[in-house]
Amino acid sequence: MVGRFRVLAHRGAMATSPENTLASIETAKNEGADGIELDVQLSADGQPFLFHDRTGERVAGVRGPLGWRPWKEIKLLRAFGRHPIPHLEEALAAAEGWSGAEVYLDLHQRSDELARAVGRALGASAIRGRAFALDFYSNRQQLLLAARAAPGVRFGVMPGAPWNTGASVALGAAGICLGWDRPATKALYMLACRLWDIRPMAERARRQGLSVSAGVANTPQEIMYFVSQGFDAIWTDDLKTAFDTLAAAS
Repeated sequence: MVGRFRVLAHRGAMATSPENTLASIETAKNEGADGIELDVQLSADGQPFLFHDRTGERVAGVRGPLGWRPWKEIKLLRAFGRHPIPHLEEALAAAEGWSGAEVYLDLHQRSDELARAVGRALGASAIRGRAFALDFYSNRQQLLLAARAAPGVRFGVMPGAPWNTGASVALGAAGICLGWDRPATKALYMLACRLWDIRPMAERARRQGLSVSAGVANTPQEIMYFVSQGFDAIWTDDLKTAFDTLAAAS
């Protein structure tokens, strides 16, 4: 945390650490992040594991979706040639010693089975009170399935368009994550915010006790844009840039 600003590591601060690995959780913790976002998929035999891409070429050096493989094969692969691909239970256990950190689990397959598996894993975890299943408002049915899978499971919503923020709150979200993840959605989001002022609705959500964050912001200009929009929790791939920028703004 820098002043009132919280800094959250996207995919485990992927600018400086191997995304979606136990090493990325440790790096984000050691570098002072206030939370982390991790991507979850489901193996062919129903085991949840950390992975972002639809196919394995970039990260694991294998062709085709990893979700077509059984867990016994996936666990033998290495992310970036070095790091084991973690089972979700391993990741949740690694986060137990990271006191106070928020953990967001992005449902990275459009699958009812994945939603239920993540919900069950969260329900059995010691960190369920500070963890969230996460998906877009357009995929809200998966989030509701995750929440119904076990008592005490919470979810966060990425509204996409800022005018979906109120509907995301009404859905029962415990966290709201606004912003973009690539240049095209960045441009659309900033254009939408010229027409729809997100600040009053974000403040209302915050007063209701929701975690309200924005990202992904990787340059000083992007970080300060979200600061100007009234956010005090920023998602980033680059923790150092975020800490330095927010310190200068405090």
